[in-house]
Amino acid sequence: MKLQKYLPEIKNRAKAVFNTDRVVCRLLAAWCTFVLFTLMGEAEFSSLAFNQDVSFARVLAFSAVGFLIYSVLAMLLPKYHADSYFLIIPATLVSLVWVGNYSVPDRKVFLLLAVIAVYSLFLVYFLNKNAEVISAIRLSYKHATVAVVLFGVFCAFIVGTITCLRYKTFSSPNFDFGLFCNMFHNMKETGLPMVTSERNGLLSHFAVHISPVYYILLPFYYIFPSPLTLQIGQAVVLASGVVPVFLIAKRLGLSAKVAALVSGIYALYPAISCGCFYDIHENCFLAPLLLWMFYFFEAEKYIPMYIFAVGVLSVKEDAAVYVLIFALFAILSRKKYLHGAILAIGSLSYFGIALYILVKYGDGAMINRFNNLIFNLDDGLIGAVKTALVNPGFLLTQLFATSTSSWDKVVYLFQMFLPLGLLPFCTRRPSRWLLIAPMLMNLVTMYQYQYNINFQYNFGVSAFLVYALLINLPELHAPTRRNLLALGAAACLFMYSFYVMPSYNSYTERYNEGKETYAQMEAILDTLPEDASLNVSTFLLAHVADRDVIYELNYHGDAPDVDFVVLDLRYNNAALSKHRAAYLRQGYTVWATYDGLIEILCAPEA
Repeated sequence: MKLQKYLPEIKNRAKAVFNTDRVVCRLLAAWCTFVLFTLMGEAEFSSLAFNQDVSFARVLAFSAVGFLIYSVLAMLLPKYHADSYFLIIPATLVSLVWVGNYSVPDRKVFLLLAVIAVYSLFLVYFLNKNAEVISAIRLSYKHATVAVVLFGVFCAFIVGTITCLRYKTFSSPNFDFGLFCNMFHNMKETGLPMVTSERNGLLSHFAVHISPVYYILLPFYYIFPSPLTLQIGQAVVLASGVVPVFLIAKRLGLSAKVAALVSGIYALYPAISCGCFYDIHENCFLAPLLLWMFYFFEAEKYIPMYIFAVGVLSVKEDAAVYVLIFALFAILSRKKYLHGAILAIGSLSYFGIALYILVKYGDGAMINRFNNLIFNLDDGLIGAVKTALVNPGFLLTQLFATSTSSWDKVVYLFQMFLPLGLLPFCTRRPSRWLLIAPMLMNLVTMYQYQYNINFQYNFGVSAFLVYALLINLPELHAPTRRNLLALGAAACLFMYSFYVMPSYNSYTERYNEGKETYAQMEAILDTLPEDASLNVSTFLLAHVADRDVIYELNYHGDAPDVDFVVLDLRYNNAALSKHRAAYLRQGYTVWATYDGLIEILCAPEA
């Protein structure tokens, strides 16, 4: 009798659950669950042989059981579209396993794009079926602030750990870390950014790049004089960008939920984290400084806006281009003619003065990365501008071309825009496309590092793209905004798992496995006199850079003008043997040798 009482309700629930749409959804969910279980072993799924011993009968049986379990659960949860949850959860876990564990280097990016494309279909389905539930979720700005802080801490922790372990595992070369260690040592001692290992002789780093922004880190280095301070400093500087991102979102009237989500996207944005993986560079300051400049512009607080614009200019001589582009945006998109003009004139004036100083007193401007656009190399950057104006067709031939005829630039575009859900493009106002213009500096060159997210040339571009995303969001319809933000967040998560976490795991494992060896290498290097001049293999240099005179072996050669030559025997190649033989011929003797690790040669008079 009790069963008969509930039969009508059971029939109604069964009728709702067993429509075509939901049946297909649960079948896919059951299959995704089967795939997830098969990935729990140690087998390499990238091999064609993986799971070939599994019979069709087993696949069907597992899927059938999963389908029945999910069907019962769906009937027990009639108020929710449970099927979509059954699908999205295993699909997300499977995708993370795939992108985090694929080990075929030349095909990795294709797997990543395929996973994002297929997963996007599942995600859009989930979002559409649960639109009301998602809309009903409320988040206060107080709780959103906590989330943003956690995002920043997580970003700083992961980046800081990876870069510190690069140093601790003797993986950071002189270019571009050892030279900055030497520079900060001299800044601590004399206040001047002098360095010997950058151009094979004593000179100011500002003769190469004018970067007074480094002095922001000097007080911290003065208190904690260690290369680790520089690595941690870079991580904290970049992670701090979550604060202006959150404040811009709040200023634009976006909900706390959206503001927190965009801050999370910034914290996990692959170009932000991966750009640190070649150690510290002044470029790391670009992202937070630009974002603060954007925030104060939106808040119409122009004095601090100008202060942060000056901060951007202090990063590097070519950072003036970023301020100029923003000035054009302020004029053309916001009609802020006075402030735009001041920013434009100020940036152009600074750029001209900086180039003059570099040419007159320094090493000259680094324009060789744009040589592909300069017909007469004597014209310098003016030659590149002339090409763009008189022969734009040629400029287009360079936009996606690479020196190796690869698809690197196309992949680079996916890496930069997919984690942002393509939102920088989503505007009806062409003037806003100026915020995408900084990307051109990374595309028109043949200098391969500028269109590679694993180097430092993407921090400024990233800030502009995140800002473009933010100002476009308020003008989009809610469903479009929700779907594109979710797609961006999913792509960001997958790319972070694909590009960042493997580095974290790799360096952690490397350090744990060789901890005793690295400690022994540090102890060996500590035996060198503090006031001795050195010529050192590149991966050892950062560990002994706190001295007045130090050179990198590969660049300094075999000149007998140093007290000690320190050889990294882990890379005992022909070049190293040649340097060793040359110094021995000049009277140097073996001061100490540690099999397979380090050998130290001593000058005759030392």
